[in-house]
Amino acid sequence: MNCKKLLVVGDKFNEFAKGKDALTISQLELLTQIPANILDKEHEIIIGQGVRKDFAEKVISNQAKNTTNGNKLKIFSLEELANNKKNTHCHKKLEHNILIGLAEQTEHNSDLFSMPLLIDERCELMADHQSGQHIQGMLLVEASRQAFIAVTEEFIYKQETERYYVINSMAINFSSFLFPLPAMVHFEYLEKDINDRRGRFRAKVRVSQNQTLCATMDVSFTVYPAGLISEKEKSLAEAAIQVAIAEQQGAAHGVIHA
Repeated sequence: MNCKKLLVVGDKFNEFAKGKDALTISQLELLTQIPANILDKEHEIIIGQGVRKDFAEKVISNQAKNTTNGNKLKIFSLEELANNKKNTHCHKKLEHNILIGLAEQTEHNSDLFSMPLLIDERCELMADHQSGQHIQGMLLVEASRQAFIAVTEEFIYKQETERYYVINSMAINFSSFLFPLPAMVHFEYLEKDINDRRGRFRAKVRVSQNQTLCATMDVSFTVYPAGLISEKEKSLAEAAIQVAIAEQQGAAHGVIHA
């Protein structure tokens, strides 16, 4: 008997799940609380986007308690998600705000890396609402930003000291809708100029799904030791305050600057 595939997505992608071989993670959790449920055939779970790690753990727990369903629902992918480590090199403190998995360097090209897109629906960019069935473009912008930081931190600087990333330019092109299905982020260095004081990079990030290119980002950025840039940033911030104060005083006295 063939095992039926069942896609599971986050609750905020409920519109996408309607009328398809798909469930939200909350719907799946509810079903696995009942020993005799509608999953009367053997199903294998495919993890889509938006799935909360804590909800996945609840499904695993329910499945362990209700052994009646043990041969009907294959939850290996949920177990992998629950145990999966997200990329901690992308300068985010909260795990659910991290949008990428661990980066892998390709064997044939040392400047090319790939990592899975891993969206948790609790992330900051989904905190307000989700419109339509596709993944919003700003999530792909942020995933691409996280990718160039994570790869550079891990493979160039190897977390030797704390670094500060300055974006010089960023341009993104969207070529196809990306849906809450498995997807990959590919990162490639195009130029590298590194010395003791700073590193300058130009790179390309691609987001693809089902072998279809969905978004491409061209980015250039500079990396400084945190101590060096913090002093410069402090002096610039103080100068900005003085300009703002002077402008407010000028406005109060009716002074108009050409």
